Amino acid sequence: MIKLLAMDMDGTLLNRHREISWGNLKALRYAHAKGVTLAIASGRAFFDISSKMHEVDVEAHLVGANGATIHSSDGKLLGADFLDRNEALAIVQELVAQHYYIGVYSTHHIYVPEQGTDWLRDELQHLGIHEDRSVGFQGATRDDFYRAVDDWSVFKTNNTEFSKIIIFSYDDAKLQKAREIYEGKHKYSIVTSGTGNFEIMPPNVSKGNALDHLAHYLGIPLSEVMAIGDNYNDLSMFDVAGVSVAMGNANDEIKNYCDRVTTECNEDGVAHAIYEALGYPSDEKGGLR
Repeated sequence: MIKLLAMDMDGTLLNRHREISWGNLKALRYAHAKGVTLAIASGRAFFDISSKMHEVDVEAHLVGANGATIHSSDGKLLGADFLDRNEALAIVQELVAQHYYIGVYSTHHIYVPEQGTDWLRDELQHLGIHEDRSVGFQGATRDDFYRAVDDWSVFKTNNTEFSKIIIFSYDDAKLQKAREIYEGKHKYSIVTSGTGNFEIMPPNVSKGNALDHLAHYLGIPLSEVMAIGDNYNDLSMFDVAGVSVAMGNANDEIKNYCDRVTTECNEDGVAHAIYEALGYPSDEKGGLR
């Protein structure tokens, strides 16, 4: 019997319009009514996840920044890991000097370079991509969570703590060059959460470790935990959960890693997974293989 349901947000609970569909919302409420504890485990910041769940009035524990922060459903901080501030600022200044678009996650905001979108446009031009497209990464569901920064040295004299740094580029070779540098230091947790990015977090931070911590806090055996996700930053969560479910929009490597596969995020994949697990006589049976 599933007692704890942990799910990713982007590409999982959220559809491609970054919305929680009515079908998924009904399924979450059904699971809650059946006594299942809900948890969101996302690369997004706590304040961002909290805002989204507040919109739909769903009670859930929140794992933010790929496991760097863990909050109970009533907002209590259960655990947090932050990057060493001096090391984080050194990384930021190295990346900014080379015109990488980055997002630096703190407890209240996501800091981005003031000239970041210009650098991305330069990349597109260099790559010969002239199509009209939105420039930048969607690291938050609300624009007011962002703060543009010109002088990063101001953080040397305040108490801002950073949970992760996301690096985004349209240039695969440029992105890989930076990733190899920081993976080679063996001091950080490095994951990718989508095309064109990688993320730097404190050592031993992962969704899986955070889910393990949360399950222990709740007194729920990991065998009674189900995790749903679509990307590489979800693998650690799949490792610890008793049941792992990949979204239909995940790539084949992710799908093959999991126990089950549900439908896509635009097809209420989370709802199908919930109903299959809880035995609800849904009209949309057969969503998993």
